[in-house]
Parts: sequence; structure tokens; C-alpha cells
Amino acid sequence: MRLYDPEHQSMIVENLEMATDGPSRARGLIGHAPLEPGQALLIRPCRWIHMFGMSFPIDVLYVSRDWRVVAITQSLARNRIDRPVLRAQFVIEMRAGEIARTGVRVGDQLELRE
Repeated sequence: MRLYDPEHQSMIVENLEMATDGPSRARGLIGHAPLEPGQALLIRPCRWIHMFGMSFPIDVLYVSRDWRVVAITQSLARNRIDRPVLRAQFVIEMRAGEIARTGVRVGDQLELRE
């Protein structure tokens, strides 16, 4: 799966992994190799995340049911807890620095593509 920003006509994520069942959502990126540019994990449903057990920082997009970015966290460090975002239905966890690289902003509409 890929993640596209139609307004800016840009691909945000080339390789989007999915965590949609209980065990994969609970595990998230714990034990995962550091993400490469263009690689991300979508956790659904999810309104907040923690970084306990993580070995690398990440950027996080909080996304609503209609695929609009409602909040952003950049460079969330290990052993931290991010704030809950009640309007979010899922999160997209990306390599730290990817939000700045791609230019994604709160309010952007995203699309999931095959």
C-alpha cells in the first residue's frame, strides 16, 4: 500500500505496512528494524501511542476517519508517551524527519493507494 497527498500531488509513503489486529497494533514498531525513507506503519484504530521498547525516534501523523491529518508529532523519542488525539481514528508512524521531508501538514487530505 502507498499513501498519497492529492492536493500537493505527492507520494508520502511508498511502502505502508498495516497493523489492524490486536497483536500487531500492540506491537507496532517494537522490535522492527529502523524505518527507511518512504516506509511507514498504519495502526488502526489508534488515537495515541507510546515509545516504550522502541529503539529509534519516529514522526507520527494522526488521521481522521476521512483521511484528513488532524495532528502531527515530529521526532517522538524513545520511552515517551504522545498525547491522545481524540479526533484521530488511526496513526501513521514514519521515520523521524519524514514529515519535514514530505511537507505534510495538519489539514492535509490523504489517499490510500494500491
